[in-house]
Amino acid sequence: MLTTRHFLFFLTGLCCFTISLRAEPAQFGSEAPAAEPGLAFLLPTDQFLRQELDEPGDSEPLLPPPLEDAFSPVEPATSPDTEALPDLKTLLRPRFDISAEWEPEADGVEMISSDLNLKLPLYPVFGPPPPFLTAGYSFTRINAPVQLDLPRDLHQFSLGVSWMRPLNDRWLVRTMLSGVFATDFYNTGSMAWQFRGGMFAIYRPNEEWDLAFGALATGQEDIPVLPVIGATWRPSSSVKVNLMLPNPRISYLISESETRQQWAYVGGGMSGGNWAYNLRDGSPERLNYREWRLVVGWESMPPRTPGRFQSPGASYLIEAGYVFGRKFEREHQAADIKIDNTLLLHTGIRF
Repeated sequence: MLTTRHFLFFLTGLCCFTISLRAEPAQFGSEAPAAEPGLAFLLPTDQFLRQELDEPGDSEPLLPPPLEDAFSPVEPATSPDTEALPDLKTLLRPRFDISAEWEPEADGVEMISSDLNLKLPLYPVFGPPPPFLTAGYSFTRINAPVQLDLPRDLHQFSLGVSWMRPLNDRWLVRTMLSGVFATDFYNTGSMAWQFRGGMFAIYRPNEEWDLAFGALATGQEDIPVLPVIGATWRPSSSVKVNLMLPNPRISYLISESETRQQWAYVGGGMSGGNWAYNLRDGSPERLNYREWRLVVGWESMPPRTPGRFQSPGASYLIEAGYVFGRKFEREHQAADIKIDNTLLLHTGIRF
C-alpha cells in the first residue's frame, strides 16, 4: 500500500545522503557535445551495468572528443612545482552518484533500495584518458510475507576498475572488471562473491552515430552474459536516440540556459539482482530477482563546460515507471515466486 510514511522515508533517506557529501568536478579533456541523460536506472544491484553503459547524467560522451589536450600541463606562473601539483589534484577529484528507489507493495511484496557510488580517476600513466577506480554500496529491503521465506535486508559492496582507449579517430575500446560481495550478512560464503567484467568496441562513422559491439559478464546465474550491441543516434543537439541493449531510451532537451539543461526521456529494459542469503531453517541459498520496466524521467544538469571531464555543479534526476514480469528465483528451490506488476519511483543526484 502507498502510504505517506513510505514516501517520506524514501525522500528523507536521499536528502540525508545528499547533504553529507560534496565534491568539485575534475578537469580534463577537450570540448565535447552537451551532456545528455543516459540509461533508465537499474536496481542498485545492477550498478555495474549502470556505471559502465553511459549512465544518467553522465557528461562524458560515448566516444570522447580528441584527447590531445587532456592532462596537458598548465602554464606555470612562477615554477612548475607550484602549479602542477594543485592542478593534478583537481584533475583527480572523484565523482559521487547517490540514488534511491521505491517499488510499492504488490502481492504483499514491497521493495526499497538506495545506492551510493564513487568513480575516481587514477593517474594517467599511459596517457589520457585515465583508468577509473569504481566503488559502490547498495542496500535493498524486501518487505514480504513470512511464508515466502525471502530475505529482508540485502547488501552489496563492489570494487572495480575501468578503462577506455581510443584506437584512432573512429574506434574506441572499453574494458572493465569488478568484484562484488552481495549478501544478507548471514550467508557470507562463496555464494556471496561475484566477478563481473566486459569489453566492447565503439565505432563512430560520423558525428550522428555510434555503433557498439561486445559483451558483459554479469556474475549472475540466470543471465551470465549480456550482449552489448546497438547504436546511438543524435539527429540534433536536442535529441538522442539510444538503441543500446539492455536499456534503450529516447532523450529530448526541453530547455537550456547558461547554467542548466532540462532533459526528458522515455526508456525501458531489464533490471534485477543476485544475492546470497540464508533461509529460515539456516540453509544457504542464492536469490535472483528479475523484472522489466518502462519509465519516463526528467533530469536537470549543468551544461557541458569546455576542457572539463564533468561539468561544475550537481545533476538531479527523478523517474517514474511501470514494472512487470517480476519474479524471484532460488538456486535450490524448484518453483519461482512471481509477483504482480507495480509502479516505481526513482530519484538521484550526482556531483
